[in-house]
Amino acid sequence: MVAKATTRGSNDGSQSAIRWYVSVLAAGLSGVLMAGCYWPLNWHWLGWFALVPWLVVLPRLNAGVAWLLGAILGAVFYRLTLGWMFGLSGPHAGFLIFVLSMLMGFSFCVLNCVVRRLGLWSLVWAAPVCFVGQEILRSEGLPRFRFSYGGWGYSQAHNLWVAQIASLGGVYLVSFLLVGFGAALAYGLLTRTKRSFVPVVGIMVLVVILSLVSQPGIYRGVRVPVACVQEESYDYSDYLRWVDEAFAAEVKPRFVVLPEHTIVDYATENHGFVRDLAARCREYDAYICVGAHTSAALGAKCLFDNVAMTIDPCGVIVQEQSKAVPIPFFRDGNPAEQQGVFDTRWGKVGTYVCYDGGFTDVAWRVASLGAELILVPVMNPIEWPYQQRRQQMDMAKFRSIETRRCIVRAASSGVSQIVDSRGVVLGCRTEAEGSGVLSGQVYFSDELSVFVRWGYWFGPVVAWCFLVLVVLVCVVAGVSRIVARRCRHG
Repeated sequence: MVAKATTRGSNDGSQSAIRWYVSVLAAGLSGVLMAGCYWPLNWHWLGWFALVPWLVVLPRLNAGVAWLLGAILGAVFYRLTLGWMFGLSGPHAGFLIFVLSMLMGFSFCVLNCVVRRLGLWSLVWAAPVCFVGQEILRSEGLPRFRFSYGGWGYSQAHNLWVAQIASLGGVYLVSFLLVGFGAALAYGLLTRTKRSFVPVVGIMVLVVILSLVSQPGIYRGVRVPVACVQEESYDYSDYLRWVDEAFAAEVKPRFVVLPEHTIVDYATENHGFVRDLAARCREYDAYICVGAHTSAALGAKCLFDNVAMTIDPCGVIVQEQSKAVPIPFFRDGNPAEQQGVFDTRWGKVGTYVCYDGGFTDVAWRVASLGAELILVPVMNPIEWPYQQRRQQMDMAKFRSIETRRCIVRAASSGVSQIVDSRGVVLGCRTEAEGSGVLSGQVYFSDELSVFVRWGYWFGPVVAWCFLVLVVLVCVVAGVSRIVARRCRHG
């Protein structure tokens, strides 16, 4: 009898060990598959299946293990997609990846608790709520600690047919559909009945319908010439040389954008370089948008405001738009108190600065104010990694799709872009091409996408639903412990 019990216990231990190893491998595999959707592979189709291995094993785990292995999944994914940060901030990058991984693991812990309480069917709806909810919170929830790189919806930046869905509910709607499809497929594989695959078919049909509905028409109106100056220099004469080259073209640009931090001493209308730019605006009847530092208000945390300064054809500074979301833990200016637009003969123009382009609310607000074209000064120092530039490029596509606006981005050392309202890159100058001018043509659009009208609220609603789930899980867990304790004590 003792021998048999020992054998049975040994077998149970072996099976538990096997389940543990399989679960770890599933988490790691999902992390690798998720990373494969991004540069350098850009296999966007993996996004529909990447989470399936992990979601298949998740319901069989307890909450603590789900959190641990979910964090491992996050660590694999973020290490592969955000590894470029180690070259910029060293050990701080490791801390950031740890925090992001733990947050992702926590979302899977909540998902595990919901599934164990409500049943396997809840995996289909709870997975996208939990995963996308935590993604929204870390990207847009904390005003001074926002970080959107590695957002799951951006995996479809090279699948523009599906990416157009962002014009309905933003990039987070794309994330929601991706996770929902993977969860439905995992549910079908776990239950193995024909009826259990109905959600898979339903989400596929929904994705097709939303993609068809969101496809934009072809713009056939007037196009306006624009130019980006790509330069990283402390000598203002270098920038002026490229500005003059831009205006020397046969078709002269009506809008010229220079990089972020072009003017690093306090810029005013009497600044020598600003006067030189104003003279060219008057001479060529054009607008110039330049990244500049201006004096901050008394008592501000940062000594300067990081602004997109726009000079009109009369040589007058028509707007100084401060950066809405300064980079956390960097001296990057003070957050903008408000955003605005300005009038031109073709329509209204809005601006934001570099890091702002990672967040749906900044571009949404500019479009809501009536902007029909968006100009963006960007800083990408030459020593920054290639991977970071590519991820930032993909974000710009989604801002164009969400708002249905053309975006003109001038980066210090690359990549500069001209993107149309469909997310199609009309012009691109990479870091390999070095300093120079990127020219192209854009159009003004007054179309208000569904996202701009109503769809922006999809993200906040999902985030609040996730927070409600967290509270309910905590309350249920607390009540269960109290009941169990009372039962033990009679």
